[in-house]
Amino acid sequence: MTTLSTHQTSGTLDSQLKAIVGAEHLLSAAPDLEIVSRTNVPDRNIPQFAVYPGTAEEVAEIFKLANDHKVPVWPVSQGKNWGYGSKSACYPGGITMILSRMNRIHEVNEDLCYAVIEPGVTYGQLNDHLKANHPSLWADSSGSTKDASVVGNALDRGRGVTPYADHFGALCGMEVVLPNGELLRTGTGPSETFPAWNVYKWGTGPYIDGLFSQSNLGTVVKSGIWLMPAPEKYDFFVFEYTADSSRFAEFLDTFRKLIFQGAIKSYPHLANDFAMLCIVDQYPNDLLHPGQRHLSSDAMAEWKKRLGVSDWTFGCGMYGSKQEVKLHKKIAKKELGKFGEVVFVGGCEKDTRKGRLMLKAARMALRLKGKTVKLLEGLPYAIRLFQGIPTDYFCRQVYFKSHAEKPAMGDVEPARDGCGFVWIGPVVPFTSEHLIGFLDEVRPLYDLYEFDFFVELIIESPRSVICLLGFFYDKQDEKESERATQLYNALRELSHERGYPPYRASSVSSPKALDCNPTLKSTLHDIKRAVDPNNILAPGRYGVDLTSK
Repeated sequence: MTTLSTHQTSGTLDSQLKAIVGAEHLLSAAPDLEIVSRTNVPDRNIPQFAVYPGTAEEVAEIFKLANDHKVPVWPVSQGKNWGYGSKSACYPGGITMILSRMNRIHEVNEDLCYAVIEPGVTYGQLNDHLKANHPSLWADSSGSTKDASVVGNALDRGRGVTPYADHFGALCGMEVVLPNGELLRTGTGPSETFPAWNVYKWGTGPYIDGLFSQSNLGTVVKSGIWLMPAPEKYDFFVFEYTADSSRFAEFLDTFRKLIFQGAIKSYPHLANDFAMLCIVDQYPNDLLHPGQRHLSSDAMAEWKKRLGVSDWTFGCGMYGSKQEVKLHKKIAKKELGKFGEVVFVGGCEKDTRKGRLMLKAARMALRLKGKTVKLLEGLPYAIRLFQGIPTDYFCRQVYFKSHAEKPAMGDVEPARDGCGFVWIGPVVPFTSEHLIGFLDEVRPLYDLYEFDFFVELIIESPRSVICLLGFFYDKQDEKESERATQLYNALRELSHERGYPPYRASSVSSPKALDCNPTLKSTLHDIKRAVDPNNILAPGRYGVDLTSK
């Protein structure tokens, strides 16, 4: 471990923070703090300060100062984890530390396919840098905004869609500021001069990188991330489930086998009808019966008919040599075609003449199958997302109920704009028995609390699926916010009872995240006492808080 340099400060906490980062990078006025702490979940907490350090040295100084004053620090990268808490801590007051200014791309190694970046680097920034300077490399992107942090999403174990969808699994070699201000480098060496630092995860001795994922034991200020070599051939297809519901179990098990076999190398999101309609349309208030808060089955059927949406839909990328992709296309068409429509649209780029012609032909093919123009608008964005190219198109779905229309891309900020929505993603074994059984228990809870049923089955691996459950509510309506809280708690309780814990926690549930595993919680508390005896770093994040029992 290395101790970063620091300078002495004196005076009030406000003046000391200004001395570290500069007055222009510190927020302390109530209106500014109200804005920066806005979130989409029902509850939020407002900090005493919001500070924007620009270097690892400044991060270390802030922690040393916080230890002196016994003030907690809640670090975020960009704070774009909408639906999980944004920048809001799980406690009021303290310092919210936003790492968005730490946005340097230190290195890109084309031979070994990795980059070294800081937590303020966004998906859009990294993709633009690679396209301009290293076009042979792709970086996976989440389906969220292009302005989200690459490292921040990975540390919270977010997911993408390409073969490099496991974002935390792609990190290798971290630089971490510990709560006492010391600098720790994980992996194969104590300094950047060790050439295996970003290519070999395990190092020598215990592997500790996981201690800094979904945790409050250190703040990652730099990390290596593995990149995907651009494949020789890329293709894309759309699947719509049209078979009878009695065959859905057979479909899920077939889908799993295709992923195990490697015929499908990407990690698609299988969206139910409501989830797809959120993307392409606004909420059909005209279909609500008087006094109803959510759509009846008849109303849903009418809405689906208007847009041409099936019960389940997913897009999927295919990668490899020309021969591999040709074979895998044949297998996917044969096996998935038993359950619905499989339409290959090519790996076209919309900004080339050939790409435009291919896309036009694909749209025409889908129109002939009854798809509306609205439904096809997202096709080019889906094609590019599976190439690792980020977009704001899909995250605009969260405006579908709270606003009359979706915002323009590039101006998507649902926390700022008052959108109320919550995500919870229980991890379920990838068998039809587990998945259908769990969904059958979840649907009645949505009806009980009067919300429309939103689910995306995110393929985590051939062995597990993240059941991403979402619901949308009016943040200005106290009763509806309370119903949203009740539904969230009911879903969380059910998932834990069934042994399907959520893959990540929100700021609301974070303090209770480890209550189901008291031995693990106790062990992490022991580690916390060793590295953070003053309980400075994000107390309560993922259930670790030295003031709790």
